[in-house]
Amino acid sequence: MQDTTLATEKTDATETDPSGPVVLRLSRISKSFGGIAALTDVSVTFNAGEVHAVLGENGAGKSTLMNIISGVFQPSQGSLEFNGQPIPAMRPEMAADLGIAIAYQHPAVLSDLSVLENLRVALPPALFEGKSARAVAGDLLDVVGLHVPLQARGDTLTVAQMALLEIAKALAIKPRVLILDEPTASLDQEATDMLFGRIRDVVKSGTSVIYITHRMAELRQIAHRVTVLRDGRKRGEARVSEISDQDLLTMIVGRALGSTFPPKAHPGAGQTNLSVQGLGGDNFKDVSFDVARGQIIGVAGVAGNGQSELMRALAGLQGWDGKVTLNGQALSHHDLLHKAAFMPSDRHAEGLAGGLTIRENASLAALDKFASFGVISRKQEVEEVSETFRSLAVKASSIEAAVSSLSGGNQQKIVLARALLSNPGLVVADEPTQGVDVGARAEIYRILRDVSSAGTPVIVNSSDAAELEGLCDKVIVMSRGKVVETLSGPDVVEARIVAAAVSAAAHADAGLEQSRSRHGIWRHFVQTDNAPAIPLAAVIVVLALFGYSQNPLFLSSFNVSNMLMLATALGFIAIGQNIALLSGGIDLSVGPLAGFMVVVASFFINDGQPWPTILAGFALLFAAGIVVGLVNGVMIRFAKFTPIAATLAMYIGLQGCSFLLRNGPDGYINSDVVAWITLQWGPIPVAFVVLIAFAFAGEYVLRHKRPGWQLRAVGSNEDSARRIGLGVDRIFIAGYLGSALFTALGAVMLMAQIGVGDPQQGVNYTLSSITAVVLGGTSLKGGRGTFIGTVMGAVLLMQVLNAVSFLGLSQTWQYVFQGALILTAALVYSTVRGNARD
Repeated sequence: MQDTTLATEKTDATETDPSGPVVLRLSRISKSFGGIAALTDVSVTFNAGEVHAVLGENGAGKSTLMNIISGVFQPSQGSLEFNGQPIPAMRPEMAADLGIAIAYQHPAVLSDLSVLENLRVALPPALFEGKSARAVAGDLLDVVGLHVPLQARGDTLTVAQMALLEIAKALAIKPRVLILDEPTASLDQEATDMLFGRIRDVVKSGTSVIYITHRMAELRQIAHRVTVLRDGRKRGEARVSEISDQDLLTMIVGRALGSTFPPKAHPGAGQTNLSVQGLGGDNFKDVSFDVARGQIIGVAGVAGNGQSELMRALAGLQGWDGKVTLNGQALSHHDLLHKAAFMPSDRHAEGLAGGLTIRENASLAALDKFASFGVISRKQEVEEVSETFRSLAVKASSIEAAVSSLSGGNQQKIVLARALLSNPGLVVADEPTQGVDVGARAEIYRILRDVSSAGTPVIVNSSDAAELEGLCDKVIVMSRGKVVETLSGPDVVEARIVAAAVSAAAHADAGLEQSRSRHGIWRHFVQTDNAPAIPLAAVIVVLALFGYSQNPLFLSSFNVSNMLMLATALGFIAIGQNIALLSGGIDLSVGPLAGFMVVVASFFINDGQPWPTILAGFALLFAAGIVVGLVNGVMIRFAKFTPIAATLAMYIGLQGCSFLLRNGPDGYINSDVVAWITLQWGPIPVAFVVLIAFAFAGEYVLRHKRPGWQLRAVGSNEDSARRIGLGVDRIFIAGYLGSALFTALGAVMLMAQIGVGDPQQGVNYTLSSITAVVLGGTSLKGGRGTFIGTVMGAVLLMQVLNAVSFLGLSQTWQYVFQGALILTAALVYSTVRGNARD
């Protein structure tokens, strides 16, 4: 089919549309990834005061085009103009300055930051100046009807709440151009109506809105003009009022489409094969329904009324009370875990393993099916996966391609393929067509109907009442965690579904509300980064009392001072390690770097040396840290080394340099300098007080200042951090620079403790610093951690090592206790945080 421009020549658009002058012009834009064209020769204009819809199947190039406008991608060819001025190289920061805001289909919400921190790190600081940040944030959330605690962490939000937060960020800057990429994919009707009201408001103020959607009904409600993309090319443009749905669909898929929904089951055609009676769990209670063979049952209701929790319970992913019977067999929670195939609403978080191939993702749940005596038949696996892909019309260059290379709709088909390959006894689909184009939707509906007709019960939760009407034979409507109405046969119509959801009783079950409240308080507590400080403090006190009970000298002034001096050196180095981990990296070079710095200092900070030479020694010590930090950062960000490879290479290089400078202990440190560094107030070293001050200052910056939010944002999700306009490379390199500088402070303490330049010293601090950081509760994945916990971890570690020595145990016990502490901390923190997310 040839490209067609459907705008008629009979009427000028400015005579019938509210659009103003051209704000944004894209001319002959092309973009390729690895030689594969994502966009080819696309030209389009966007006018002030109009909603311009962009349609197309998944993989048509819509998101790529939006990423070019917002500066995330650079076009391979073509040009952009903003207000008539050419933009040679758009960047996210430049787009924000120009007033281009985007709400992504997959929200750039940072899971390890709170809602308030997500707003503050993504929005211009001027927006909060002279005002209460909490009040400003509350007003921004009220605009989109999002009512969540500002301290709630991003990973505790539902998909719909993340979408609303993303929209709130986009509206906050009062944009000149507002890009909404599938904004209603996870929203219910109430939230959708609210959003459309906000869109109409900003359009009246002259904003150009670019609206990407797969829902034809939304196009008629909100858009003035529409552009269609297919296979990376522009296929046509028209005023919405002058083009039919059928013409649009033909342009989108390149062929005429039949009915979207397959025929439903005949009433009473099959016997009951799934019965759910009195099911109750987290956020839902007393849910009962039956599913007959050949039927698909839908779950409806305003978002947040227990639907998602019910779906997870039916998939065996969380506990429940009640009775579930499948084909006459009563099932437990654990039985469902193996019988049910689950299609999650958030395919990126739960549905796909991003580092695996398409084939590996599809076959994950069915590996036993392809194995004989524990050995997988690659031929059988490839044949069955390929056959399933053909039936689902998955568009991919190869089944061995990375799953991340697929469009959203094709990724959703992979999730469905995995469910089908496992031969499940039950299919539980939570928002199965979220973010999926019209062609792919029809295919998913057909597959679900085929599965149901073959005798496998299918349960579908959807925020789209029209989808439930067209697909389902029976629908249960939930409100406040309970079923308020069950519709079947001719009663399954959109109007009845919506009416039942919005007119349900407003009073929740008191016990359910209390449960939610307690759960929320507990979740907030354990999700706090500094929560590990409490058990750490308890362990430190208990260990001190135990040591004292075995030997009163354990808490003598001398021993306390000695432990705190050792903890101070480790504490500074561990803070540096923590900075690297918070940014999403790791620094294996901190130990040899500390030792190398002491060796360098031993040539200058000696007895008999003049003070200018001594000061030069300190300057060289910190200069070495700056150089090493910058080299580590540059190797990782620009030479594309992994953090482990880059810092391990630095580890080896620094250790070699230490032995080149000194082949044994030599160069004694100036005694006056040592005396100043080891100055004490009673049993408390002054340096330890300085360490505590640094920890609290760092904690303040981490929680309340933009550099701290940016560091955690990069570690939490680098891609999201880049999309909100952060200079990821700069922040990452600054993190490694900070790591090296704090290591330099630790080296100063180490220098005073050993008093000589010894090339063999310092190496053990690499492992010890990681141990202290893990004990303190910092995540090895990045984005989450605490300086206070890190210092307490260093104190506990030194206390354990001191106790082992003090009690006359062998050195073997030092490693045993270290390992036990790390394993215990990791298990406790991961278990508690995992429970908090449920």
